[in-house]
Amino acid sequence: MTPERWQQVGKLYQEALGLVPDQRAVFLTQACGNDLDLRQEVESLLAAEGEAGDFLSAGAMKDAAKMLADKKPLTLVGKTLGHYRVLSLLGTGGMGVVYKALDLNLRRHVALKFLPEGLSHDSGALERFRREARAASALNHPGICTIHEVSEQEGKPFIVMELLVGETLTQRIGGKPLPLEQVLSFGADIADALAAAHARGIVHRDIKPANIFVTEDGRIKILDFGLAKLQPQTVSAGAGDFSTVDDVTTTGLPMGTFAYMSPEQARGEHLDARTDLFSFGAILYEMATGAMAFNGKALAEVHDAILNRQPPPVTGIALNLSPRLQVITAKCLEKDQHLRYQSAAEVRADLLRLKREIDLDTPATALPLKPAAMVTRTRRAIKRRPLVFLVVAVAFVTAAASVAAYSYLRFHTDRARTLTEKDVIVLADFLNHTGDPVFDDTLKQALAVQLEQSPFLNVLSEQNVNTTLRMMGRSPGERLTAAVARDLCQRAGSKVMIAGSIASIGSLYVIGLDAVSCDNGDTLAKQQVRARTKDEALRALDKAASGMRGRLGESLASVQKFATPIEEATTPSLEALKAFSLGMKAFFKDGYAAAMPFYRRAIELDPNFAMAYARMGAMYVNVGEGEVASDYLHKAYDHREKVSEKERFFIESSYYRWVTGEREKATAVYELWKQTYPKDRLPHTLLVGSYDTYGRFDDSLDEAREALRLAPNSANEYATLGWSYMNLNRLDEAEAVFREAEERQLRNEHLLEARYLLAFLKGDAKGMDQAVAQASGKPGMEDQLLMHAAQTAAYFGRLTAARELSQQAVQSAVRNDQKETAAGYKAALAQTEAEIGNFNRSRQQVAAALAMASTRDVSATAALALARAGDLATAATMADELAKQWPRDTLVNGIVVPQIHGAIEIRRHKPFEANEYLRAVAPYELGPDDALYSAYLRGSAYLLLHQGTGAAAEFQKIVDHRSIVLNGIEGALARLGLARAYLLQGDKAKARNAYQDFLALWKDADPEIPILQQAKAEYQQLQ
Repeated sequence: MTPERWQQVGKLYQEALGLVPDQRAVFLTQACGNDLDLRQEVESLLAAEGEAGDFLSAGAMKDAAKMLADKKPLTLVGKTLGHYRVLSLLGTGGMGVVYKALDLNLRRHVALKFLPEGLSHDSGALERFRREARAASALNHPGICTIHEVSEQEGKPFIVMELLVGETLTQRIGGKPLPLEQVLSFGADIADALAAAHARGIVHRDIKPANIFVTEDGRIKILDFGLAKLQPQTVSAGAGDFSTVDDVTTTGLPMGTFAYMSPEQARGEHLDARTDLFSFGAILYEMATGAMAFNGKALAEVHDAILNRQPPPVTGIALNLSPRLQVITAKCLEKDQHLRYQSAAEVRADLLRLKREIDLDTPATALPLKPAAMVTRTRRAIKRRPLVFLVVAVAFVTAAASVAAYSYLRFHTDRARTLTEKDVIVLADFLNHTGDPVFDDTLKQALAVQLEQSPFLNVLSEQNVNTTLRMMGRSPGERLTAAVARDLCQRAGSKVMIAGSIASIGSLYVIGLDAVSCDNGDTLAKQQVRARTKDEALRALDKAASGMRGRLGESLASVQKFATPIEEATTPSLEALKAFSLGMKAFFKDGYAAAMPFYRRAIELDPNFAMAYARMGAMYVNVGEGEVASDYLHKAYDHREKVSEKERFFIESSYYRWVTGEREKATAVYELWKQTYPKDRLPHTLLVGSYDTYGRFDDSLDEAREALRLAPNSANEYATLGWSYMNLNRLDEAEAVFREAEERQLRNEHLLEARYLLAFLKGDAKGMDQAVAQASGKPGMEDQLLMHAAQTAAYFGRLTAARELSQQAVQSAVRNDQKETAAGYKAALAQTEAEIGNFNRSRQQVAAALAMASTRDVSATAALALARAGDLATAATMADELAKQWPRDTLVNGIVVPQIHGAIEIRRHKPFEANEYLRAVAPYELGPDDALYSAYLRGSAYLLLHQGTGAAAEFQKIVDHRSIVLNGIEGALARLGLARAYLLQGDKAKARNAYQDFLALWKDADPEIPILQQAKAEYQQLQ
């Protein structure tokens, strides 16, 4: 096409963009007249926007159209390169020319990056170009621009990457400081992406604002790995491994952009990941102040500033900034890389910690730039005794007492200091000599809360205690006398046992703590305190516990920082604490149902008991009662002011995850929790769920492994690790995990559910039946397994059986007062009925579900079922109401609402509009919350468009990811979708095979199912 013709096309395209589709048709008819070729060119550009969709704003599309109209260099525009149709020029730079293109196979927009014409024969430029592709493609992280493939056209290589729309960080800053919240949020995201790159041995070496992209929805993407240094190691690139030895750049030659170079980079010295952290510090500074950290009129000035001068403090330029941001920035910009942050993860943790404190309006305390040594020696002052004897005698006695006391304390202190961060403590049950039952279990629970505040000490969990008791041939929940506790301590490989006691002397109460070596029974440390009344017992125990923490090796600074009084961290009511401790004991012994009455009683006794609310909320989360859980977790959040740091992490993350639905905030709390309490397995477990949301299954696996390492006797961690292997389709490894758990006699509902689904994936009908049988009669477990069995029956087309099993699941849930769970089961069956064409039955099921409960999760499933069943007005209203009620919920707005609207548009036969909605789900589609259902809807939309290739690609995703889709009915129906897609492509042989696969899968299906009858009729026409 001639430049003049492109100018004409571009002008019409630009004008048509501002019109709605009906107006576009009138406009093009008038503007193009009889020139049908001209109209076709314009319409092809407009149609491409609707078919594949991208994230271009109207302004960005107009800019692209203006390039066409202004005759910008468009040497490739209009050409088809392999399966990419080049649509427009997006931009040019020193190291690349970028075009917007349409992937004709997957019907999505992408960006194609070519070397500039003048560099296409430069071997160094070519190698850096290939380096960029290798480095970026080796990374799979949401903060790094995704590389789809590398191809070649007429001897010219090009990189195919995701199409991003927004602006560079340079443009976002624009010479003005960013709001502090953005500085911290963007900074944490950049640091997270750098950590991912560094973990794979990749040093970027050109980190600067121009290479950081901010998308329209505020996400950060690192671009341009053309100067990346690939450390001497092997990095997996997915399809294969490649050596990452840096053999392109010349030693001693600074690579990168001068104003953002580290001192070692400016000197041409050997570089490692810390050079990126210096450059990141310069970006952090610029975001905070709007000014460059190192600037000058000449390169020599910049060079001198980088090597010898510090920029003005950020707080001196922007007075509203936290002083802690200056501390973080200054540590990034340390000239000596050994004094700098040593990893991007450290920077991210400090930024998130600061962000959290600002978000919660808590005072910013001094930022520890490096974790203080936990083991420190302290001096103990010897109190002077009363003057009773003569001076000489006093001197003698005092000296002797001092020497004896010093020797005793030195001896015991030294022995206590042998405790390290790796050692585990076992808590024995208190000896209660008072005869008052209120102290039974209560003081041990209070002591556990105080000791568990410590990031240094590691208390053996109640769950691990029960597991070890089983291994000892004893009953879970058995009382831990000193003898039993010491035996358990040795079996569990622990170092120290702490035994407590309380006795009454008149009106006084004496509380003692004794830390004993599990190996030889020697006393390592003692504490004894007195309480004048029963009500002061918790305060006295607080003092004893804090003293014991110091004696066992924790630093004074740590004890002072993480020492919320027990009365605040729990409750000032001994009766409420007793009920709570009995709930904890019942939970670890017998599960959710057994614990709930005790937690409920604790709340009745103390309506301000934050952790009792939090535990109740967690119980209801685990049995699927989201609305009730939300009420309890909201109350816990409202009473969180005085809880311990560890409890605050639990309460806040639960609130963000289950009440507001803000997955990103919950994840940030998990990360900070993990950094603060490195020996706590729970944040690792919770991060598995966060990473799963985005399909980051490799990261989930790492967290699951670490959680199990920290809690090797936890049934829950075995279940989590098994799930992580299943998500990656590593079924044999998952089975090995479950087998090991069984050999160790570890059981819970999560393990049973995971084992059922593994049996499904392996086609093990007997294994599925055994899991259902094992769950029979167990509250909170029976209904889950029955519903899984119902979904499996539906997967194979056995709808009558599915309905019966579903009804049994509903009845089981109702018996346990889980109405929301029961309603969710009804809504799920309604969606299944809609997918197979039983629209009236689906609508009836929705009505029944909403009559039982109309909570967020039930309404979401019900609205989707109605959209698929054809009640479009009601579905749209429900979707709008969900978005209104849950404006911050990640999944409601990222998955649920787009899915509902997408399904509505499919029923309206508006596939372009459907895919516009479904585009928002892309970041979550591999996660369990979507499980590729959006791919199923997109495939259906492409069928309506008669685009067989696009439809086949979507349905094939589902078939290829069985371990993610599991027993969802779309997993079976995707095979029918493939058959229909192949027919549209004209490939009857493939279509016939796909129909046969589906019909074989449904060989025992109920014959009256509408979609089965359609499939048989379609297949018959092929014969």
